[in-house]
Amino acid sequence: MFTAKQVTAILAARPSGERLGDIFRLALVSGCRADEIAKVTVDDVTEDGTFYTIAAGKSENAARVVPVPECARAIVLRLRQSAIDAGEARLLHEYPLRPATGKASSLSQQFTRVRRAVLGVETDGRLAFHSLRHTWMTKARQAGVSAGDYNDLGGWAGERTSSSSYDHGLLRADLADRQAQIAARLLADGYLEGFCRFALRFYLSSLLP
Repeated sequence: MFTAKQVTAILAARPSGERLGDIFRLALVSGCRADEIAKVTVDDVTEDGTFYTIAAGKSENAARVVPVPECARAIVLRLRQSAIDAGEARLLHEYPLRPATGKASSLSQQFTRVRRAVLGVETDGRLAFHSLRHTWMTKARQAGVSAGDYNDLGGWAGERTSSSSYDHGLLRADLADRQAQIAARLLADGYLEGFCRFALRFYLSSLLP
């Protein structure tokens, strides 16, 4: 997983408003895979930016509703409006999806270059964009979020029990509460240094004529 110092360094190098900076932030606070975020469309996002839908993914459990923590909503709203203005379906349309795999390979390649430049080549084999998913899950556990709840949020199957068939999941408000709990732990542990400040500045500037 990433340390808070490593995350802060990348946030400083790629501010909100820059596409890789945006997707790095969204993955950090949502636990989503890079390819999942790259596929999110305008129609997948609520108008207030509080939720977006992952229509499909790596497994059956990947399809889910993802709450957006307050610190990242300005990013989602800006990306949504930018896609609408450009007549594009996907929020992160700058990253093409490979027809054969559905993966945004150029995104991973760009992140590798940034990671090496910011954190050093010695992080090869230890850190990747997917490490944000490990970071998010670890902070979810440390925040006291139950395994069942972070599995729902992150799209993991989780452990099956005799009562599993009776459990129909959390309501959207419940999911939002758990996501906010995880974001609070990330903030307390120093992972959001520079995150909200950049997001607010770029969002406010986008409202100017």
